[in-house]
Amino acid sequence: MVETAATTTTTGLTKSLAEYTVGELENLNEAELEAVITANNANANDARLVLGRLLIEGTSDKIQKNEKKGFNWVKEASKNNHLGALEYRTYYEIRYDKQPNMKKLLERLQTVVDKTKSTRAFNMLGEFNQV
Repeated sequence: MVETAATTTTTGLTKSLAEYTVGELENLNEAELEAVITANNANANDARLVLGRLLIEGTSDKIQKNEKKGFNWVKEASKNNHLGALEYRTYYEIRYDKQPNMKKLLERLQTVVDKTKSTRAFNMLGEFNQV
C-alpha cells in the first residue's frame, strides 16, 4: 500500500492515498496523479515517483513522455527522503548525467543499501569500488 493522507476528490478520485497500490497509481493519468500529489502534498512521494518514472520512461498510454518533467518529480520525492525515488534518481544520474558527482552518487547508494538492503545498490557499489 501507499503512504497515508487525505482523500482526493478534485478529479473525481475518491480514495485516500493510503488506499492506492503502486499498480493503481500507475494506471492513473497525469492529471489524476497530479491531483493525488496536490491533495496529499507531504505524503504523496509514492505518487511523485510513479508519475516521474512514467514521464521519464514513456511506458504509459495515458502519460506522454517528458524526461525533464519526470526527473523533477523523482527529484522532489527523493528530497522528501523517499528511498525508492533516491535509488531511481541515483541510477538515472549514473546513466544520463554528463558530469556525475561520483562522491554524491556513492553516498546515495550507500544510504539506499543501509536503509533498504537493496541488492542492486549493493552490487552497484561493489562495481564502483572494483574500478
